[in-house]
Amino acid sequence: MQLFKYLHPDRIDVLENKSIRFSQPLVFNDPFEFKPVISDIVSGEFFQAYLEEHLESIADEQLLKLPPSYRAVVNKQQLKDLIQNQFADNSALFTDLLKKSAKEVSTVFSVKSNEMIGVLSLTEKNDNLLMWSHYADSHRGFCIGFDSNHPFFNQKRSEKDEFYHLRKVIYLSRRPSKSMMDMDGTDLLLLKSDVWEYEQEWRMCSSLTDADLVFDSVSPSVHLFKFPYDALKEVIIGANAGKKILEKITNLIKQDSELSHVIIRRAGVSESEYRLTFTDL
Repeated sequence: MQLFKYLHPDRIDVLENKSIRFSQPLVFNDPFEFKPVISDIVSGEFFQAYLEEHLESIADEQLLKLPPSYRAVVNKQQLKDLIQNQFADNSALFTDLLKKSAKEVSTVFSVKSNEMIGVLSLTEKNDNLLMWSHYADSHRGFCIGFDSNHPFFNQKRSEKDEFYHLRKVIYLSRRPSKSMMDMDGTDLLLLKSDVWEYEQEWRMCSSLTDADLVFDSVSPSVHLFKFPYDALKEVIIGANAGKKILEKITNLIKQDSELSHVIIRRAGVSESEYRLTFTDL
């Protein structure tokens, strides 16, 4: 399967350097990116179950902290009863603290993700009229097609690794709210409102510290990751692209032996339907 990236005409460096940008969430046009709704850190039920499972060891630990004179008059069962009663009497306060902590955790995650995580966003379609308009400068830019089966897109380091492999974005009609204990990488990195469903997005996340090139002259910094030349399969030049960008892309690909396999196509406007046509160059 091929996946595609729509690009502004100024992004010709993608072909020149064979490097693609992994963007920080803060530059995305969706303000809800990487802002999970965390209902609480753990549920009251989870904490109660944890307390029951570990009550013996907690009581033993607390007994050891008491002065010998206190240990002589307080037995283990009394201490266990005290711990359970304290939790029961202050459950509302405990729950409130967990909810406040959850909001803080969500904020910290959003801030830290912008500092540490880069996202490569690709799409299933090369003929999406809105995508051409929004991301390729109103059809004046270009679109590149990658082989999603290339090893570059599957560098998963473990079964639980959230980085360096492609995953499909999940679109939802309602914004989910979960306990942090119930969340996984999908909840944090791959959920979007269904108003974006037309984008048919796939994502690969990375650590920004692994970038091959970083440009700090702009804010936020641009992080580029090199991709293997054989992962690139085609370049489609937009229907409204000017002669300059057309010639530059064509010459660049034909003069670079590493890109000799890449197909060059030109998008055009159908004469009878609301769709694009493609012509090989």
